[in-house]
Amino acid sequence: MRFVHIIGIIGCLLLVCAACKGGGSSEAEVLPGVQAIVFAKRAYITESGAQDVAGGAGQVIDYLRYNPGGGVYVLSPPKPSGDLRSLTKNFEGVDIAGLDLSFDAKEVVFSMRHAGDENFHVYKALVDGSTRVKQLTFGPYDDVRPIYVPGKRIAFVTNQGYTDLGRRADEYNHSRQVTQMATISSESGDADRMLCSHNLSHSADPFLMSDGSIGFSRWEHLGPTNDVKLFKMNPDCSSMLAVAGQHNKSFNSLVQAREVEKGVVVGIATDREGTIQAGAIMEVDVRAKSGSSDYDEQTAKFTSLTPDVPTDRMTPIPTGVGRYRSPYVLDSTRLLVSWANGEVNEHVELANTAPKFGVYLYDTKSKERVRVYDDPDFWDLYAQPIAPRDEPPVQKNRLEAPNGIEGTGVGATATVLGSIDIAETSLEESVQGGQFDQPVSLRQALMETEKVRIIEGFSSEIGPVGMFGLTMHEGAAILGEAEVQPDRSWEAHVVPYLPYHLQPIDRFGLAIRNEMLWIQGMPGENRTCGGCHESRSAAAPATQGATLAQQLPLAAKDYSQLKIAQRTELPWYGAAAGNVQEIFDAKCVSCHGGGAGDPFASRMYTVTVPAEEEGAEAEVYEVPYLLLTSTSLETYYEEEAVSYPASYITLLYPSAMMGDVEVMGDMPPLWVVPGSARESRLIQKINATPVDDRAGQEWAWNSAPHPEDVGGSLTPEERQALIRMADLGGQYYSRRNVEGAEQWMNAESTMGAEPQYEP
Repeated sequence: MRFVHIIGIIGCLLLVCAACKGGGSSEAEVLPGVQAIVFAKRAYITESGAQDVAGGAGQVIDYLRYNPGGGVYVLSPPKPSGDLRSLTKNFEGVDIAGLDLSFDAKEVVFSMRHAGDENFHVYKALVDGSTRVKQLTFGPYDDVRPIYVPGKRIAFVTNQGYTDLGRRADEYNHSRQVTQMATISSESGDADRMLCSHNLSHSADPFLMSDGSIGFSRWEHLGPTNDVKLFKMNPDCSSMLAVAGQHNKSFNSLVQAREVEKGVVVGIATDREGTIQAGAIMEVDVRAKSGSSDYDEQTAKFTSLTPDVPTDRMTPIPTGVGRYRSPYVLDSTRLLVSWANGEVNEHVELANTAPKFGVYLYDTKSKERVRVYDDPDFWDLYAQPIAPRDEPPVQKNRLEAPNGIEGTGVGATATVLGSIDIAETSLEESVQGGQFDQPVSLRQALMETEKVRIIEGFSSEIGPVGMFGLTMHEGAAILGEAEVQPDRSWEAHVVPYLPYHLQPIDRFGLAIRNEMLWIQGMPGENRTCGGCHESRSAAAPATQGATLAQQLPLAAKDYSQLKIAQRTELPWYGAAAGNVQEIFDAKCVSCHGGGAGDPFASRMYTVTVPAEEEGAEAEVYEVPYLLLTSTSLETYYEEEAVSYPASYITLLYPSAMMGDVEVMGDMPPLWVVPGSARESRLIQKINATPVDDRAGQEWAWNSAPHPEDVGGSLTPEERQALIRMADLGGQYYSRRNVEGAEQWMNAESTMGAEPQYEP
């Protein structure tokens, strides 16, 4: 372990008897050299006497649960019998959602909700309690997990929505409660409030990095990707960058991190649900091994400092092992942590035996743990020693120019996305399908990139629907397809704040790779990279001056003024026009409508959902092998019966079936693989031709195109619509076929107006 001394404390390492290893305490010198600590008590016992650990769901991120009765406390000296002093005693019904100390250790900032407020807001107070608590943020939204940032600023996460964008939604329940990063002045609070660009899922647990940037955990949901990674950004919200978790990790989520030296952090590694925001203490080394970059996410190394603690939710936990929360680094081997014994999972809430988190000293070398303070009636969290620490340098504001960034060509109202060389990649992947009869390297495939598809992700705009269909992919709209220039560069000016992901596409319109990470940008920010996940430990591709894409006139690459109604979406059925079903009705149902001439008319398979309770009957659904009509069918998905047109169910269900069903009968191929047209049997069957190839002289697959092989025809545009449908994720819903979403389509803003409905 390679910790630096973060706080100014000097003292011998604690000598702990073997009997203390399971959580004992020593009243004398529990924390040598530390005069006092500040921490929060959080209630978990409700007024009715029930136990609420996480609002009924033990997710990895605390979803704004509110149980009155806690507060912010100073313990001096830090031992079980120390003097306990409340900084929030003048408020009733207090709950605390995070805290941090100022660099001089004289002030504490914290998130509090109390009996007189419906939301969590940011407050600050002097540690000695000599002045009244000051409220810094206001409004009908929640501000949680604040930290001090160099330059007299405070960073936190909020579920505030933009005036014209609205609040994003959780990927599953569209609860419109997603938390995103924001900053304020530590002096003037909301008078200098800055909201960062939005993701589709939660951001959480900000922490300060030694270079003055802000690290944070971010829930990443894009198709089958569903985990919590570590990100960093500049204090002005620019340059959001994945730091760890996209590669190499053997667990799902990394939360509650702290940097211990540049490029090395410790955090909590755990499953994405069921563990009550607790898990194993994990050291993560993201330092670049070579080159000029400080960080290299692709080579991140993960080392568990609590090897007995499982990082999933299913492995039984022996007594004395438990799980950890909110680690704080004291010195080269010691951590101040919260720890609870037992299972520490969502099942304990059902048994009314919630875990009891207390504050402990944990030695990473000896693996010994000593109790500092543990109130059995509360969770004791977020503990920090009250001691000065070095303030990192103030990073220059990269977005302060009123007319954009001088010398970059970036306007003040757009974000620039682009690559110097799209074929530059460090990913050791292969591509097969279409014109690639045999697997070729990703770099070789990227050499054939003709355009880059820019896909906007959306969620809350869709209205009161739970999922986007039989797919894990979120709402998708094509903002544009930027031309790749002869030097393999590309550039696009896009709407700021929105989450995007990218697909390099070949001359047939097929995605070569689906970038499974959301990219955001602030107004006036340039997010040009070296290539398609180029190496961060090597120099970016050299250019002789500006790239050809950068030299293009703005009109040739500006998508930043496109209103929502002008963006390409692919509703399956029910929109006024532009439905995927229209293609099937016009060109396919005459052969695949279930009639006498249908070659698959009698082919079916059966989906059986086992009964949940003894004595109950299983649910049975029959699904056609291939039926492309709009006739409504019912099947089972995500623990409920769902109804969609027959075409949608027969094409999407083979790839959507979950593990809790039994399947028998004539199973079809994966007609549509959400996110990959190249792997979809439907696209292989109809084949692909370039849009400008009206005569059909060139085909992606070396096989006869369908339905031309039986005397029918599809236009190149119709083929491209089906290819885009698969590459975007096979969604049924869009902003064009859901009641109430039309207000987004008619909005004057490029981002849309705040919806008026409540989910």
